[in-house]
Amino acid sequence: MTYDHTVGERGQVSSQTLLERYTLQEPLGEGGMGVVYRAIDEHGQTVAIKRLHADVASSPELALRFEREARAQSMLAHPNIAALHAVGLTPEGGMFFVMEYVEGHDLADELDQRGALAATRAVDLACQLLSALHHAHQLGIVHRDLKPENILLARDADGREQLKIIDFGLVKMLNDVLGKQECMRLTTKGMIFGTPEYMAPEQILGEEVDPRTDLYAVGILLCEMLTGRRPFEAEEVNLLWRAHLNDPVPALAELAPSLGAQPDLDAILRLLLAKRPEERFANAHAARRALASAELGLGTPG
Repeated sequence: MTYDHTVGERGQVSSQTLLERYTLQEPLGEGGMGVVYRAIDEHGQTVAIKRLHADVASSPELALRFEREARAQSMLAHPNIAALHAVGLTPEGGMFFVMEYVEGHDLADELDQRGALAATRAVDLACQLLSALHHAHQLGIVHRDLKPENILLARDADGREQLKIIDFGLVKMLNDVLGKQECMRLTTKGMIFGTPEYMAPEQILGEEVDPRTDLYAVGILLCEMLTGRRPFEAEEVNLLWRAHLNDPVPALAELAPSLGAQPDLDAILRLLLAKRPEERFANAHAARRALASAELGLGTPG
């Protein structure tokens, strides 16, 4: 790979071109992992470039693993997954990747501004999410870090709402190179994974993850979209993890009384949020089929 210029730390653009063909325009946002910029390629097409913070990832070993994960992600071709175009490394060792630019905003902003979504909309978005995960899981790729900040909301060519998942592969890469203990330490500081509110019990315990780990996060997201609240909440990380490990899944009507009784959705959430992976849906396709056929109550989000 070749490099023309570099990107500064913490959102400062110190130059214009990366990989000789991507011209930076402006920062779009910053999270625990890095800064995202709008850029254009040599053909004038808009792309998004995510530059990882140096305190998250800067070693040559990590760069090699990063490229391997990026090659794995390049196999993903699904309308609900943001495409990965290229990866790169600045002269200082900072890593970045170039991905599909999505005209829209993330689910975190949507929930902050609007609160709970209409039940039909929440179910539709969850079905899109599960469709994308089924595609990725069939290729052996588990996201591991599903949360509202990694889900973008846009429109397709026909004007229909379209969900896009970003950041496939990053968590596996960082776990492999930094190690579980260091990742857990950084997690509690909010540097890598943001907050642990979407982590499955097996992640909290440091056990092996598989596609059913993503299904647990889908359960948290579905509950949050339906009620404006997560099923397990606590101010202290240790108390939050204890709730994930031990507390029963509350009924949706407990979190949002105006939703009314939702027996089908409650049953689906209990399966998605089962403490043990083997007690959850067998795969994302099965979860999507159950959700698509669920009967919704007559309540409204409150």
